[in-house]
Amino acid sequence: MNSSPNFAHESFAQRHRGGMLLERHGLDLYLHPFLGFTLAPGHRSDLLNTDDEGFRLSDSPFGTVDSANWLAAGGGGIVLGNSVAIGLSASCDSATPASYLSFLTGTRQLNLGVCAAISLQELVAAVPFLHAASTVVIIGGGPDVINLVGSLTPGGVFGTVSYERTFAELSRVPMFDLATLAAGKSLPDLDACRLSRQVRPAAWDIADAVPRMEAAARSRLRDLGVLSRAVSEGTRVLFCLQPFATSGTRELTPEERERYDFDAPVFGILHSAMEKSWDVYADRLAEGCADLGVSFLNLSADLFVGDSFADTVHLTDDGNRQAAQMIHQVLEGAPAGSAPAR
Repeated sequence: MNSSPNFAHESFAQRHRGGMLLERHGLDLYLHPFLGFTLAPGHRSDLLNTDDEGFRLSDSPFGTVDSANWLAAGGGGIVLGNSVAIGLSASCDSATPASYLSFLTGTRQLNLGVCAAISLQELVAAVPFLHAASTVVIIGGGPDVINLVGSLTPGGVFGTVSYERTFAELSRVPMFDLATLAAGKSLPDLDACRLSRQVRPAAWDIADAVPRMEAAARSRLRDLGVLSRAVSEGTRVLFCLQPFATSGTRELTPEERERYDFDAPVFGILHSAMEKSWDVYADRLAEGCADLGVSFLNLSADLFVGDSFADTVHLTDDGNRQAAQMIHQVLEGAPAGSAPAR
């Protein structure tokens, strides 16, 4: 399958309210003043529940964990990342990586995953909790690359946030006018204060995929460096590169193939551009983590056994369990990349 510069990931996200899993589960993203966006705070369902900040609840030997009671109990482990860290395809809050890891470690694990988060958003999510963290596990890396490869403004000083085009439209209207519109009131002079479109598509070629991926790795390592310097002495930091499952990176099971078309483009970016440079990305991150003194684990798709993937990036309940086992092995000192026990 050949890649194309005609990315459609933003229109895909808008059609599916941020992504197919969000749409399927009746979930929405809401603006957050510090994180950009989160799942709806205080959401309740049989499938997924969130605390007052929009973070998914996790299970532990001590009961349900949220951001308030985790701090009140003296902390423990934190799990950062994007929807893979959230466990967005898990069947319940007890089947996420954070919940499985909690029972393996015997410590409360706070799920601070933010949908489609880049490394800077993960860093912001972690700041209020780092002082009480015994371990910091990050499961991510995908949005950093996908956003930058398909970005209209790849040279932005803060990086490229997910849903870039949606934010560009929101930022054309003054903040207090947006609040007025959200309150259901009209603004007769809205066109007069609306900024003209400043963003123009950057020139793009298939050859740009690798240098943009390397730029994503540099931003990721920059933020990992800040995080590693901010934690308390003795706190273990582990970065896990999320898996990327296609027919070219994993021998897919019949159950996985029946559930999902693993040859379909991810947010409009065809697999060939990602597959050819994913190992390069992993190598850059591994080298950088070693320089920072941060542990690294490549959660490569071919390490998982059985029915592990709900789609190209999200794990099933058993996939989450296997990921937690691999993470626990590294935290306990086993070689990185060890296959999980069955």
